Amino acid sequence: MSDVLELQVHSLLSRMQAECDQACTRLREEATERSSRLVQEARHRARMRVKEAVAEKRLRVREHCRRVQAEVDAKQRDRRFVELTEQLARGLQLLPDVLAERWQVDEARAAWCRQVLEDAAAALGGGRWRIDLAPGTSPAERETLAHDAARLAGEAAEIFEDGGAQAGLRISRDGACYDGTVDGLLADRMRVQAALLAELGDEESAE
Repeated sequence: MSDVLELQVHSLLSRMQAECDQACTRLREEATERSSRLVQEARHRARMRVKEAVAEKRLRVREHCRRVQAEVDAKQRDRRFVELTEQLARGLQLLPDVLAERWQVDEARAAWCRQVLEDAAAALGGGRWRIDLAPGTSPAERETLAHDAARLAGEAAEIFEDGGAQAGLRISRDGACYDGTVDGLLADRMRVQAALLAELGDEESAE
């Protein structure tokens, strides 16, 4: 082989090797870039799956907490309802004795009589009243009662002691009656229950 031909072959081989090296380099770079891109995409998908899983977990936890809180609230309401029912029953049972005890206190008894007289005047109007009074009042109290009744009714009232009344007084005129005794005050059970519930609610708010 001549020197010229040998140089040409050598040059061709060198150029082919260089092109091969360049091609390999490009392939490696492309492979590296593609691999990096795939890794980034995989990481991104993984992060998104983690975020979705965390969000779903938080949603499940919130929903569970909401259900638990709803159950707790319902149990508390049920328990409070039972407590109020029991307290209401005890209050209704104790009220007659509580009112009877108040009737034994001079100031409370005087206030009771004044209130019943004023309510009777509004309900019955003027005229000749008959007052049936529970035991326990003094002559001075009955005198004050007669004076106040005459002032409100415009006429002197007839006052009788009612030994069957536990406490309070009952005022009647021409067949109409305003009952301010214990039995009369507690006759409207719904009104009494509403008043007791309001009182229990005020006590709970104060706590």
